[in-house]
Formats: sequence, structure tokens, C-alpha cells
Amino acid sequence: MKRILLIIILFQFLTEISHSQTECEKILSEEINLTFSEKSDLDILNGTFSKLIECGLEQIDVDFLANGPILATLLVPLISENNGKVTYQNLFDKIIEFKKTPQYEKTIELFKISNELEKRKADINNWEEDKPLFQKLQVSSDFTDKFYDYLKEHSNPEKTYKEVFANFRETQKPKQLENKSNNQEFDGIFKNAGNVNYEDLLKKSIELKRPLLLYFTGYACVNARKIEHYVLSDNSIKEKLKNEFYFVNLYVDDKKCLPENERTESKLNGKSLKYVGQKHSELQETKFKNNYQPYFVILDKNGNKIKEQGYTTDIKLFEDFLNLEK
Repeated sequence: MKRILLIIILFQFLTEISHSQTECEKILSEEINLTFSEKSDLDILNGTFSKLIECGLEQIDVDFLANGPILATLLVPLISENNGKVTYQNLFDKIIEFKKTPQYEKTIELFKISNELEKRKADINNWEEDKPLFQKLQVSSDFTDKFYDYLKEHSNPEKTYKEVFANFRETQKPKQLENKSNNQEFDGIFKNAGNVNYEDLLKKSIELKRPLLLYFTGYACVNARKIEHYVLSDNSIKEKLKNEFYFVNLYVDDKKCLPENERTESKLNGKSLKYVGQKHSELQETKFKNNYQPYFVILDKNGNKIKEQGYTTDIKLFEDFLNLEK
């Protein structure tokens, strides 16, 4: 009798594994069709992506990656590499490759800490216990102190840190950025370089004896404003950008017209490049094989890529990006 029961249990177990494998194969063979302009497309992507747990992804991977911006960032180079035809198998392979990097391991740890902090009650009486979590997130001490001052006045055991922190961030938004439109210029280190020539930028960096650091951004890019406020405006970061690099801002949505003699056909789609922003976007896609913003790339005097960095609010991570071996 025991043998019969064991056989039944084993049969059920193998049947479940077989079913899981079948579901996985079905998902991986599906082609990803996205315009990135329709919210419904992203909803379908996120919904199908979450099923990749059947193929071996961990729940924490799905929780971290299953949102439009991150998946879109992974998909953009895949679309270019595969001539527009991408399957979930391609995406799955890219994720497995990404998971092997030290950067991913570090980011997942920060994601876990952030999730833990979001669930906790924003009670000032527990600050000494909660403060180390903020420190592990590697936010600046100045920013932590500001939040502590805010929490002293807005402590609420009925609300989570996620709720209170969202309100705090609203109070910290730079007023000059809130009213920026696509027709207004940014000043200081974020000033639009305008219609520049890539080769001329390399020559200028050689003259200055500094690596060229290109910042592909946009007037309408929300994440660009966030990284500028929470990372690039940090005093130590700002000093490095000003003194150790030839830092150039290239806005991909700059609507200023190109001179007639500079209007060429796009190597990507054959359409005419009429605007400065299109020229910058073309440079980013053809030279660096991606089109997401914000995007930073450090180049040597020959135009070879030394390092690249995408969106992050981790100051320490960005500092590491800027630290070049002498």
C-alpha cells in the first residue's frame, strides 16, 4: 500500500514539473510586441513577465524588475541587437546575464532594504532602530538629517515610511525645476550644450586633459530631474563633474532646428534629422547602442567607452562610476 501511495505522489510531482516546463516553454517562445507608448502594452509585458517564475526567476527578481522603465531599459538594446524581433527567451537570457553582475547583487540588497523600510511605521520613537536602514541605502547624511527634521514634525504611527517619505520628497522638489517647460533652458552644470559636434567634443576634452563625460538627457525626462536633484546636485558629485571631467549635456528632445547643411538621413530609420535633439538621439543609439535617458558615458581621448551609467538615486554607486583608475 505504501509503495502505491509513493508512486501516486511521485506521479503527481512529475506531472506538476512537466506542466511547469510546458508553461515555461510557451512563455519563452512568445514574441514581445511593444510600442512603449501604450500603457496597455506595458501592462501585458509586466503580467507575462511575472510568469517567468515558472522558468526559474526568483520572486525578488520579478518584484524588482517587473515595472515598465526597468524592463524597457533591458529591452531597448535587445530590440536593436535582434532587428526588432525579441522573445521572452531573449529577455530571460538578458536577465540571467544581468543577475551575474556585482551591480545587480548590490542593487537587490538595496531593494530589499527599501522594501523593509517602506513597510515600517513612521514613528519618531523608533528612529534609532530605523536610521541604520537609511544609512544602508547610502543616502547622504545631509538628506537623512533633513528627513529626520521633517519626521519630528510629521511622525505618525498610523502611516508607513513610504507614505511619509512621499510627502517629504514633495517638499524637497526644487521650485525652479517644477516650472520648467520644454522651451526653457537649464543653467549651471545642466546647461544644454546645444548643437555640438562629437569629434569637436573629443578634441576639447584632449585640450582640457580630462575624460569626456556625455550626459544624454531630456527636458521632459522625469528621471533626469530626479537624478539631478538627488545625486548630481550633491556637492562632492558636482565638484567631480566640474573639475575632473569635460561634462557635456545633450538633450535628445531639443527642438532647435539644425542648419540645412547638417540635415542628414538617420542611419536607424532613414528619416531626415531636422532637430538638434534628433542628432543627439542618433549619436546615442548608433554610438552607444541604447536610447534611454538619463544615460551617462565616459570616453577616452579616442572615443572609446570607459564606463557607462543609467538612472540611479544611489549616490555611492554614482561616485563609483566617476572614480576612474589613475
